[in-house]
Amino acid sequence: MSKKKQCINSLLQKLSGLDQKMFNMSEALKNIKQLVNEQSEVFEDEEECPDVVESEKALIEAIEKLYVEELLTREPEGDA
Repeated sequence: MSKKKQCINSLLQKLSGLDQKMFNMSEALKNIKQLVNEQSEVFEDEEECPDVVESEKALIEAIEKLYVEELLTREPEGDA
């Protein structure tokens, strides 16, 4: 196998791994959202301040962006 083909295969494997990590993070974020929604249903009888609700939503969005940005700024690992 040529060196060029090995390099391409290595890159494809790394992209596949990155894709899997992003999928796993996406699933984890869905679980966090679900837990937050479940908790908000439990405390639904309590009166909530609209600012608190909006800040929780903003926090979840910020965490999502942070994870995505972290993945995009990582340097490739290995010989590539």
